[in-house]
Amino acid sequence: MSSKLDPGINGKEKEILEFLNEKTGRQFRPTKVNLELINARMKEGYTPEECRMVIAIQCRKWKNDEKMKEYLRPSTLFNRKNFNQYAGDIQQ
Repeated sequence: MSSKLDPGINGKEKEILEFLNEKTGRQFRPTKVNLELINARMKEGYTPEECRMVIAIQCRKWKNDEKMKEYLRPSTLFNRKNFNQYAGDIQQ
């Protein structure tokens, strides 16, 4: 069974995932699906810093909310539609 990553994936995706883990206190693994979600946003032109800013903003909003804190995960934060909406908060 092959789990080759997209050739465009580099260490930046893992660093962003580690930042998410630090902010949430969780332990998301650097699996193909998690890293490819992050990589896809960077291919759209978002920088690693913008990715970290989205994580930080959403953590401030959701971390202490019992209902919302479960959504502090790669599949929600780095979903194409969601991420573009969350990135809009960076300018504030």
